[in-house]
Amino acid sequence: MDKKCTPEEIEKKRLLALQRRQEAQLKAQILSKDSPARQQTHLSDSTNVVRLNKSNVRFNPIEPRNFFSQASNVTGKCYMISQDRFAVELSAFVPEIVEIFKTVPSRVYDLKTRIWNFHLNDYDGLLQKLTSNNCNITVTRIPEAVFQIFKRNLKLDNQVKSEQDLSKIDKKLLDTLMPFQRDGICYGISKNGRCMIADDMGLGKTIQALGIAHYFKDSWPLLIVAPSSVKFQWSEAIYEFLPSIPTHYIHHFASTKDRIEDDKITITSYDLLARNVHVFERHIYGFVILDESHVLKSTKTARFQAAQRICAHARHIVLLTGTPALSRPSELYSQISLITTRFLSYDDYGMRYCGGQRDVYSWEYTGCSNMQELQSLLKVNCMIRRMKTDVLHQLPSKMRQVIILDSDLIKTGKQMKEMSRKMEKTATALERHTTLLQYYTESSFARLKAVRKYVANLFENKKKCLLYAHHQNVLAAICEVAKSMNVRYIRIDGKTSPEQRKLQVDLFQERDDYMAAVLSITAANAGITLTAAHLVVFAELFWNPGILCQAEDRVHRIGQNDTVVIQYLVARNTADDYIWPLINKKMNVLNSVGLKQDFSISNIDVAMLEETQPSLTSFLNRCSASEGSQRDKDLQEAQEASTSSDFKELLDVDEECFDSCAWDNIA
Repeated sequence: MDKKCTPEEIEKKRLLALQRRQEAQLKAQILSKDSPARQQTHLSDSTNVVRLNKSNVRFNPIEPRNFFSQASNVTGKCYMISQDRFAVELSAFVPEIVEIFKTVPSRVYDLKTRIWNFHLNDYDGLLQKLTSNNCNITVTRIPEAVFQIFKRNLKLDNQVKSEQDLSKIDKKLLDTLMPFQRDGICYGISKNGRCMIADDMGLGKTIQALGIAHYFKDSWPLLIVAPSSVKFQWSEAIYEFLPSIPTHYIHHFASTKDRIEDDKITITSYDLLARNVHVFERHIYGFVILDESHVLKSTKTARFQAAQRICAHARHIVLLTGTPALSRPSELYSQISLITTRFLSYDDYGMRYCGGQRDVYSWEYTGCSNMQELQSLLKVNCMIRRMKTDVLHQLPSKMRQVIILDSDLIKTGKQMKEMSRKMEKTATALERHTTLLQYYTESSFARLKAVRKYVANLFENKKKCLLYAHHQNVLAAICEVAKSMNVRYIRIDGKTSPEQRKLQVDLFQERDDYMAAVLSITAANAGITLTAAHLVVFAELFWNPGILCQAEDRVHRIGQNDTVVIQYLVARNTADDYIWPLINKKMNVLNSVGLKQDFSISNIDVAMLEETQPSLTSFLNRCSASEGSQRDKDLQEAQEASTSSDFKELLDVDEECFDSCAWDNIA
């Protein structure tokens, strides 16, 4: 039951409410006197109540200052959108600022983005106008180091440019260059030999780097640092493309106990550089080439710190990589800082281009921001990058490369050496082929470690590829590497049923997450189409060039819109020393009788293992100190042969021996 108030209680409450109202009125009057701009109040005679005049304090959305927002809250951000133009992005539309923009002659307004952009020459003048006209705008400027890079490039563009004089470079190298490779060398020279060549795989970054290095040969000694799996290709490339360089100029720094004398060219790996940086610091290298430079993506690693100490004294630095940033822009900083002196600090770079965010303990630079400016910065400052699609009209349909595996990773035991000696002594073709078959099987075990390392490096670059091998143990080793690196793959060998074969091919063709196809040379050289990839790697050789061509054409066929790169992994002091020349001999014979195949090793790029052999010819012919050895005579006779008897000896006899074996079941 509700409690009723007495008349006395009601009167008491009324007086209390009246008192509170009067206090509020007095307070309003005091505030009105303190601020004349505040709204006036008036007293109502009938109610003795001071009411607030609300007519002038109502929000009016039509008023311009409300419609266009307050100028005091406006912020602006400047960033480059091309090599010679910058944009100013405003947080709000302000008529006064727009009027200033319209006074700049180079102004352009983008209707889609609603952003104004201007020529770089008007940068300083525009910012001065914005700050001197009391626009109440806070502008984020382009970092001074970045601005100066664009300004220097603009001055060079305004100067009359003439084609670079490449007469200093070895004529053999110049005659080999494709037009885009020549452009890459000219770009490197224009940057005074401090640049990053980031062309797609297979476009000849090595030959471009050697061209730039040879142009600046007066600054040598030259240091070449590369992953151990590919470091030996450099000496062979020098022998091949720079024959004017004496062989004794080149030194492979191969172990921690090695020494550096007065060598003009030193080649080493990143790991050896990091472990022996004190040895390399004793020598001043005027020119440094860092191959696969994306391995230096972190400034905290020992290999980067070692490279930084060496590059600090170099006049010319060339970085080579097909994947300059594997996952995020922050990985580019370490590489750019090696090339560009007095560049941004890591924190400034992270805030500008990596979307820096404050974490609990520090700043995180795992994002991305101002990507358009970063792309332009790399182009004008240090990086040239061409994709195969950009230069496809200049490329051959197939590019073959020979990769000589690291001899330190090849296990050549007593049995392997005995087979090699037996190959030298046997006289008849049948005995040689029988021995070669045994040698071939043993070689598959000897090369496993080297193949694993090369394949692991290939998977790190995330290139979709076909990996051919002959023996089951090699196929299994490749699959183990893929599993350990969480790389999805398909496998087709002699045990794969027709149904599974079709399913595996569809997976590789239709799904981007399947990066590798592990294939048997004899079981998967025909009847399938794998054009989703444009890289084919033969982890083992095969003596029939027709089979090799068929395997290559699983990728090089209708539906392939890219240049196909074919890589042959060859191991010295194994059966490859005999199989590779055998392939060459067969091709010469086939060509002589009109059965020409699309297989030629005369123009293959070779990555040689040992610096003691200066050319591919010497490797193919297995030259020894004794020029009169019986084996060299046999090879020369076979290459010159064109009679039917030679054709039978080279093709029929060895095929009988080899085809009698169950190849797909070989361990």
